[in-house]
Amino acid sequence: MIAVVLWLGLAGFSFYTTERMLDLAAKELFAANSSRVASDITSVYRPIQRATALLSQSQLMAADSRDTRLGSLPLLADTLDALASATAIQVGTDQGDFFIVRKMTSSRLAEKFNSPPATRYVVDHISGSDGRNDRWYYDELLNLLRQEQLIDSTYDPRSRPWYQQAMNSRTTIITAPYIFFFMGEIGITSAHASQDRQSVVAIDIELSSISKTLADSRITPSARSLLTTDLGVLAWSGNLPVLMETGEGELRRRSIAEFEDPVLSNIVSGTQLNGWRTYRTRLELEDGIAPSLYMAVPGNELLGDLGDTRNRSLLISFVLLTLLIPITWWLAGRIAGPLRDLHKAITEVGQGNFDFWLPEIKSADEVGDLNLALRTMRGSLKQHIDDLATAKAAREKLESELNIARQIQMSLLPGAGELVTRLSGEELFARLKPAKAVGGDLYEVTELDNDRYFIAVGDVSDKGIPAALFMSRTMTLAKMLVPKCTNLGELLEELNNELVEDNDACMFITLFCAVINPHTGDMHFACAGHNPPVHVTKDGSLLLEMESGPPLGIFPETEYVEVQSRIERGERLVVYSDGITEAFNESRAEFTEERLVELMQELGTKGSAAEAGWHILEAVSGFVGGAEQSDDITLLVLDRPE
Repeated sequence: MIAVVLWLGLAGFSFYTTERMLDLAAKELFAANSSRVASDITSVYRPIQRATALLSQSQLMAADSRDTRLGSLPLLADTLDALASATAIQVGTDQGDFFIVRKMTSSRLAEKFNSPPATRYVVDHISGSDGRNDRWYYDELLNLLRQEQLIDSTYDPRSRPWYQQAMNSRTTIITAPYIFFFMGEIGITSAHASQDRQSVVAIDIELSSISKTLADSRITPSARSLLTTDLGVLAWSGNLPVLMETGEGELRRRSIAEFEDPVLSNIVSGTQLNGWRTYRTRLELEDGIAPSLYMAVPGNELLGDLGDTRNRSLLISFVLLTLLIPITWWLAGRIAGPLRDLHKAITEVGQGNFDFWLPEIKSADEVGDLNLALRTMRGSLKQHIDDLATAKAAREKLESELNIARQIQMSLLPGAGELVTRLSGEELFARLKPAKAVGGDLYEVTELDNDRYFIAVGDVSDKGIPAALFMSRTMTLAKMLVPKCTNLGELLEELNNELVEDNDACMFITLFCAVINPHTGDMHFACAGHNPPVHVTKDGSLLLEMESGPPLGIFPETEYVEVQSRIERGERLVVYSDGITEAFNESRAEFTEERLVELMQELGTKGSAAEAGWHILEAVSGFVGGAEQSDDITLLVLDRPE
């Protein structure tokens, strides 16, 4: 009787242990899988966001006719080829003109657009004035294959969500998933308005590749994966298309029931399926995109051979116990002792003692397996603790090195990151506050001959150590070039050519620089993609009008223009990086240029340059509240006292 009770206890313990192992394994696999899916989705649209921002500053946005837009085709074709997940680049204007370049990536698309053989790109231009729709077909070498005029179109880009959202934002936006108007596929769109707010450039991204990602990343052959939002299904791991035609020939998303998969229907409704392990998580991506990921895996596939091994072991042990009833008491004594030791050892683990004692057990039964498992666990836990200690020491060393790097970087700046000075009677205040230990912003104040002085504020495209190195290279080059410079446009051109060389990481920097004569107030300045400074006069505050070239480090042999202005006595100039205007609060709202101009309008020219600078920084800090600093902050204030 005791032997039977013992066998039942071992069987229950085995089932419990197996289930615990299965739960832990399933949770780890599900978490790793959801992390991979989120990473794959992010890696699809992050480079496309950057490309959209760059295109918004290109000559394409200034094109005002069909032929000039066609002249941008080589640039757009190269961009589409460089972005594997992008399917189209489009431009919409406030006049209703629409220009789009599509990449033919499948025979289905080629058939949909009635493309001739060897077509690589299909280009459409719709005139907003009369609806005329022209189409061109090009091969991969941009040889024209065919040109035709289609039926006049009523398509108006100004009514599309991507156009409207971009016009209402100062940054690159990502739309919620929707069905593309022309291509009939589910996707998202990255869009950015031009600086003059007269046009919007956008890049389309199909989400069909995510279904392949879900299929390829299935935990077991029969596993199911489903990605949904409040608007419906985005992708799933099966073969049935997400979109289907209605009776009127239009496209719509399938409902869960129309996939004819009872497993999907149950996991979405929250019903627990017998024999299945289910998991649901929300993928918190960027720009408010947070789809729900559902996964379901058959328990027998996840368990694999472990269940059969467990069942065979239990059957053999039952037969042995039945045949060896005469020596049950002896077996009970042999088993009970080690089990007590194992129980004591497990208790020690629960109390945090990993140096617990275990008896030497060489048997190959369940007790021996548990003993071996505990021995292995003891060694693994000790190793894990040692690894954590090593990792902690390495992290502390890295933090120390980053602090040293921060000190070195700040030492490159005038005033070591906080400058209050006077030059020929003019007051200057500058402050740099990195978002991380080191950052990519910079400012420079350099005295020149004839009592003139040079100022500059810049912002590298990233944060952290890579941005800090690029910032250091830029400052070193600028300090070498400024003393012999006679024209700031030529200075930016030479600095750009130096930064483009060996720039394999494709980093870039925006820069505003100026040379000021303190006796006359004359100011010569040039800009490479940087935010316009605020000019504070006795009559009010406004953004300085200027002609800006593209950021430095991207395009070689780029021309920049030097512009002349004047700062009168009693006026103030505020130069800043986008860490101020794009500072986010806890509601993800931006500080904005408008708020900065209003702040300077209220302050006027009162107080010193340092007092004005600290007033701006305190206003930004009060606006951000408890939100984490999202970008490096740089501020330079120049006063010409009366």
